[in-house]
Amino acid sequence: MYVSPFLLGKKIIFHITRKEFLIIINSKSDSLPSLLVFESITDLKDLFCDKLGHFEYAKEITVEAEDAYLSNQASLTKINLFLEDAFNSSCEGIMVKSLDVDAGYAASKRTETWLKVKRDYVDGLNDSLDLVPIGAWQGNGRKAGWYSPFLMACYNPDTEEFQSVCRVMSGFSDSFYAEMKEFFSGEKILFKKPPYYQTSEVPDLWFSPELVWEIRGADFTVSPVHQAAVGLVHPSRGISIRFPRFIRSVLDRKPEECSTSEDIAGMFHSQTRKMDVDIKD
Repeated sequence: MYVSPFLLGKKIIFHITRKEFLIIINSKSDSLPSLLVFESITDLKDLFCDKLGHFEYAKEITVEAEDAYLSNQASLTKINLFLEDAFNSSCEGIMVKSLDVDAGYAASKRTETWLKVKRDYVDGLNDSLDLVPIGAWQGNGRKAGWYSPFLMACYNPDTEEFQSVCRVMSGFSDSFYAEMKEFFSGEKILFKKPPYYQTSEVPDLWFSPELVWEIRGADFTVSPVHQAAVGLVHPSRGISIRFPRFIRSVLDRKPEECSTSEDIAGMFHSQTRKMDVDIKD
């Protein structure tokens, strides 16, 4: 991955070429000696040309204000095709930015001038999984004192094992974090990894299987760490979900009634973005 910083007005732009998107962070410092100052992105493009693997601009499209209304089928088609192209390129999604004068980026603030659109935000684009939290790591930073992320697992009824699928740390409220800190305590914290937990992950804490959560993500990928559906898609690797996000607690299911390894293998094969599986890995 190649990351290069530039100063655009009062903003530092870190351009990550592998994923083809921009991360823009406001700068409160006027002393950045090694960076160049540009008045607009047009000035930047006039001076720097694309060089594959070294410097590449993120793909972009523009919808003019007079064309930005829901009944404009041409605009909707244009945006949907751009979004689908991002998904097919293994990107998490796209950023939708207003080009108005007062649409500057504000770090750590949610505004309607910068909107993130991801596959799991769009209703009907993909299915969700019902998974069981089997472990967690101690949170850091703002999440210190809570559990984050959680290790999630599916169930294999043939072997009676819980197989890890992913870590999840998105979609939770602060009150939910506090609730889970209190819930997973005492006898619900296991002394060591049970033999019926199948994973290469090593969380700080192991939990007894108690809850079922609905988890939604972008798509599925082969994983050397997670063991969900191992042997059903790849002889030695499992299946993991990319960019997982907590949706809700599933109160009407027991842990053994969560999504199975066969469910996940079937969803892997039926996903829109097909992935090659190299059994030699």
